[in-house]
Amino acid sequence: TLAAGAALACEAPAPVCAWKERVVGIRTPNMIASGTMLADGLIITNRHVVEDHAAVLTRDHTGGLAEATPVPHTVPVDLAMLRLSGTAGEIDEGPDMAEGLPQTVYIVGFDQGRNAPRVYAPSSFAMYPRQDAAPQARIHTNARALPGNSGGAVVDAEGRLVGILASGDGKISEVISASHIRTVIASASPDHRQSFLSTGGAIRRCADALYDAAGITRDPPEDLVSVIETECAASGNRQLFDQAGQTFGRWWMFDRSKAFLKRSLALDPDSPNTLMSMAVTLHLNRESAAERPILERYLAIDPANTQALRMAVQVAGAIGDRDFGYMVLDLMRAHNPAAVPMAESFLAEAFAN
Repeated sequence: TLAAGAALACEAPAPVCAWKERVVGIRTPNMIASGTMLADGLIITNRHVVEDHAAVLTRDHTGGLAEATPVPHTVPVDLAMLRLSGTAGEIDEGPDMAEGLPQTVYIVGFDQGRNAPRVYAPSSFAMYPRQDAAPQARIHTNARALPGNSGGAVVDAEGRLVGILASGDGKISEVISASHIRTVIASASPDHRQSFLSTGGAIRRCADALYDAAGITRDPPEDLVSVIETECAASGNRQLFDQAGQTFGRWWMFDRSKAFLKRSLALDPDSPNTLMSMAVTLHLNRESAAERPILERYLAIDPANTQALRMAVQVAGAIGDRDFGYMVLDLMRAHNPAAVPMAESFLAEAFAN
């Protein structure tokens, strides 16, 4: 049967594969995503998935469809709880959480192409937020995930919950720590409905504006610029801050780009995606001195990134920083040796001048 074939296809440890039965697909008027069952009738997913919709449609591992409604809360984190219609289960403390800082984690998301939950290839590293980090700071890992997996479970090899996937592009995935789930549960109350819907509306309008912006290469309409500035700021969502910053950078609106990316880095100073976006904006605006510390922070996290190494060589040459240039060359020798001769030649000429 199809179900038996799907079960056989899971090559992860059994406690990880068991999470496939707890992951659901979610469809809203605007997107498809994943969700993770916490208890009977209760699902956790992303705040940016729920937006301000009154209800969403879910599909479980058996193919069963059910409507679910959001449970309002006030925690500034990209998580939202859903209650399946017809259920009234008590909100408990949530599932067992992983201990320590596991480096091998698995993402269990709803594969939209296969229309069923799936376990993806595990990580070789996971970088956890600092102790004093803001709630919006995330776990960054190279565990594989695809669009539509947001809201899926991230677990360790023993099947204990590490977090909930916020975004994944096939390279670096961003994960919200499971420790925030209990905070969201404690905050859940119908009393928060108005503020929950207000924030959700800003998230939706920001996301809609960014979708419209994707097809515009230059000279965006002023009203679209205004909507992105206003609604994305009001969303409080770090992921949308990143996307707004990237959009303004692409339009060569560098002050606006830097403002959004600074907001994002203030919440999550170790985010590789945000650091790279800021480096690109500064690079395009020829702010080499400001770009140097951003690239240094990025390379401390991901020293093999060829784009970051290439940009760092150019920055070292532009500001005449020999120490930085030679450090980057050492990284290139380890991670991208084919690029070393051209980089050495470029720096020799730059430093000679």
